Amino acid sequence: MFQAFLLAAAALSSALAENVSYHEHSVLSCMPQDRAQLDVLHNLEVKSDLKLDFWKEARRVGSSVDVMPFPKDLAAFRAIMDENKIKCETMIENVQIAVDSEKKHKSTKGTLRGSATPYFEAYHDSTEVHAFMDDLATEFPSLASTSVFGSTYEGRPMQLLTISTAPGTGKKALWFDGGLHAREWIAVTTMTYLADALVRGYGSNDDATYMLDNFDILIAPILNVDGYDYTWAEDGDRMWRKTRSPNSNSRCVGTDPNRNWEFHWGEAGTSTQPCSDSYEGAFAASEVEVQHVQNYLYDNKDTLEGYINFHSYSQEWMSPWGYTDEVPAQPDYGLQNGVSEAATAAIKAVHNKEYIYGPIATTIYPASGSSADYTYGVCGIVYSYGVELRDTGKNGFILPAEEIIPQGEEIFAGVVAMGKYIAEHSR
Repeated sequence: MFQAFLLAAAALSSALAENVSYHEHSVLSCMPQDRAQLDVLHNLEVKSDLKLDFWKEARRVGSSVDVMPFPKDLAAFRAIMDENKIKCETMIENVQIAVDSEKKHKSTKGTLRGSATPYFEAYHDSTEVHAFMDDLATEFPSLASTSVFGSTYEGRPMQLLTISTAPGTGKKALWFDGGLHAREWIAVTTMTYLADALVRGYGSNDDATYMLDNFDILIAPILNVDGYDYTWAEDGDRMWRKTRSPNSNSRCVGTDPNRNWEFHWGEAGTSTQPCSDSYEGAFAASEVEVQHVQNYLYDNKDTLEGYINFHSYSQEWMSPWGYTDEVPAQPDYGLQNGVSEAATAAIKAVHNKEYIYGPIATTIYPASGSSADYTYGVCGIVYSYGVELRDTGKNGFILPAEEIIPQGEEIFAGVVAMGKYIAEHSR
């Protein structure tokens, strides 16, 4: 009965929603040259009355800040930039044209069996993503299985693919997930690429074989399924980031699920405003999706050796802490950096893409209540990371489909390097 109520509420919410068009929206890339300019951009991000969507936040001097001002506030935003002598260039002229082009590449269902390649020529909604994982488990039943470890606020399944050569033996495991932020489609597709490369490569690819001989691999392709489906819906919003749960006494929907974890919740790098894309939620783990994944990770913390939460964009491999600029104690900090160095070197060797690495708070910005801080701080998973995928600003969240395969190849190399480092340094 409760499930039926949730689905009915979701249907009503969808029916009342209006399709969000971005034909009049452009994305500007602004470059702070000193601390004062960085502070101007940061203050606009956290305090401004202007309606601005920060695609890439104010992080550090010399690093671009990508902003999509809403049309009514574009002139005011440009005036502030001019007043503070902050140079901005147009990154995307018409966001809707880029969105439409991206969705045109959506592939036809039923092309998966026998060859996974057509699947990776396009992005996919949650139904297709889950079907892909199910098909992979059906094709390789001795290696892979799918399960559901929870349901979202709107009643959608949270799927987990388990890859194991020795199920139920307590083998050490690595966890990878994507889709915590809804609009970051490349993170979801990279999870399916990684699953396919590991399962299909076992016994024929040395790296895939090494990984599965040494670890169980757990892959949750979409944690924020409601938000992700909303970015696909005809009456949805391609640029949606948060969950889809309502907020009391606010017209604004959703919580940032990567500010909602139950560890140093509500501290630096979050917002208490429900309309903010970085809204921390009414309380720690207020989001049912966060509750489910926290519970699963905590219950399995004794076997989990590594954790990565994948995002886009800006090409960064980040370790705890996010809530403070203090670093973890040794030897953990050295081990965490060791994986980061090995993984980013392996990534660069594939397609020459540079990923910077370091703690979350100092590499990008303070962010409390994050997944990687929880898995390290509460679950004790030393090798916990948040990874930002391609690119560094040319396309932002609307990464062309032709980059899916090269992105997957890079991350496969990165997680193999991670696995080898962990295996060689296990305590």
